[in-house]
Amino acid sequence: MPRPARVPEQVIELLQRGGRHAWTMEQIAGGLQAAGHQADFSSVYRAVERLLRAQRLARVPLGDGAAQYELAGEHHDHVRCVRCKALAALECVLHDSDLRAAERASGWSILEHRVVLDGLCPRCRAEQQGGTRRSHGHPPD
Repeated sequence: MPRPARVPEQVIELLQRGGRHAWTMEQIAGGLQAAGHQADFSSVYRAVERLLRAQRLARVPLGDGAAQYELAGEHHDHVRCVRCKALAALECVLHDSDLRAAERASGWSILEHRVVLDGLCPRCRAEQQGGTRRSHGHPPD
């Protein structure tokens, strides 16, 4: 089993080269195992918590209660596929002027924001359009 001090660095390496935007705890543990690391789930959990405290990882707030994590960095919003649950980063859709307008309208002091836009990813959209054509009597592609 790897030394506990190595697991956080293995998590960072996995997320840097892993090919996905956000990871569940189970996906992180599985990714480490697939890469040949022997970290058990509790070691992965402790490593993720340690990286969160060190602000090297961030929780992805999707509003659905599912905990997902990404590398910490510049603030961005997210777009999520309602069909396959794919998630991608999106440049902020609310800018400072929008936030100041929200403060004026609400009387609140806005400290931060999280935006998750739901839609269909390009693959699911193409599949749906293909299925839509077939459902209207068109022959399959």
